Amino acid sequence: MSVETLIRKALDKGVKLYLVDGQIKYKGHRDAVAELLEPLRQHKADLLRWLQTPANDPTPVDPGAWKALAQEYHTHHFNCRTCCNAGQGRGLRCGTGAALWSAYQSEVQL
Repeated sequence: MSVETLIRKALDKGVKLYLVDGQIKYKGHRDAVAELLEPLRQHKADLLRWLQTPANDPTPVDPGAWKALAQEYHTHHFNCRTCCNAGQGRGLRCGTGAALWSAYQSEVQL
């Protein structure tokens, strides 16, 4: 799993990652944090490097905006055979799905 994927997964579960005195800290629901704890430990060195780069701030500008965009994309995705196939690596998203995915990605800023 890439660092970007791990951070996106954390954000999708409502877990925020940040640095305090060179240490990775996280906030979120206990179950979500517990689910991510082992992957976070496995990728600790990569996460530290990624989070120390100023351009890689994983916190969205509006913490609630990405959730609305994610919900809009997922609502479309699970009702669109083309986007479901794309999510499984079999082709590209449809025009609507691609636009929704792009908006979501730009808001999350990963």
